[in-house]
Amino acid sequence: MKATRTPVRAHTPRDLHAYGRHYGLDYRVPGLAPSAEVPVMTGTVREFSPRPGMQLVASDVEVIHRYESRSRTPSPLSIVVMLEGHAEVSLDHHSLTLTPGMALSLRLEPHRGLAASQPAGQRLRALTLGLDETYLTRLGVRPSGSSACPLRAWRLPEPLRDGLEQALAMPQMREAQRLLIEGLSLQLLAHGGGFGDPMPTCAPRQATRERERLARVRDTLHRNPAAEHRLADLAELAAMSPASLRRKFQAAYGRSVFDYRRECRLALAHGYLARGFSVQQAAHFSGYRHASNFATAFRRRFGYPPSSLPPAT
Repeated sequence: MKATRTPVRAHTPRDLHAYGRHYGLDYRVPGLAPSAEVPVMTGTVREFSPRPGMQLVASDVEVIHRYESRSRTPSPLSIVVMLEGHAEVSLDHHSLTLTPGMALSLRLEPHRGLAASQPAGQRLRALTLGLDETYLTRLGVRPSGSSACPLRAWRLPEPLRDGLEQALAMPQMREAQRLLIEGLSLQLLAHGGGFGDPMPTCAPRQATRERERLARVRDTLHRNPAAEHRLADLAELAAMSPASLRRKFQAAYGRSVFDYRRECRLALAHGYLARGFSVQQAAHFSGYRHASNFATAFRRRFGYPPSSLPPAT
């Protein structure tokens, strides 16, 4: 079994595009050029090959800027697992928010790409297991067709989730880890391949217009998190009542409107600090009136004070 470990470091839009060429994804960071040297996330991305025809990619990153991706290569079966954080995914007008403990099984056909958006201000730990046609044929099994339901969401069994956490926490590649990763990958295939009952639940369709209205609110918060953004004004932008906006935004994105704004503010401040601005300046430019409140929120979110963040090199 081969494994590639990427050291903990900052990943820029240029790095994301390099990953995209390797994994068959198109990445986009709203507001940043592909050649920008601004950190989008920090952390590690590891790649495992448990068996020929089977690839497992494990990400453990702090998301500083929201980024989006769309798959552009077909896959007979992919299984995505969310261990921490959340991501918005959609395929053929089916959409959902992946939250911790959820898994997603899908087949990707040519010209039918999975779109995903990773919000800023969160720690994201996720796994993607990809299997090619040759491996599935050699295994003698084939997932059920996906034409009626392209996305199938299911809850990760706790023993399997614990096993994945244990395997990924091992400090280096050893025979025990090789066997664990291989066995756990087969368990993911058994649970998420759709070979028998009970079948995972089909991801719901969300009304296109409602999804677009909620996305307008999300994008407004992301583009200018430092603004006050009264709930009544955001509700008017979404063409719904404030109560409906609170409920539907929480259901769509896994957090409240103002929790999302806070995450965007902290991500913006993180970028200012990484570029060498002072704590006072980062707080002011990100919408905080008092640096002390900003420092408390920053420490709670990232686990260390803003004064300890060195400028990006």
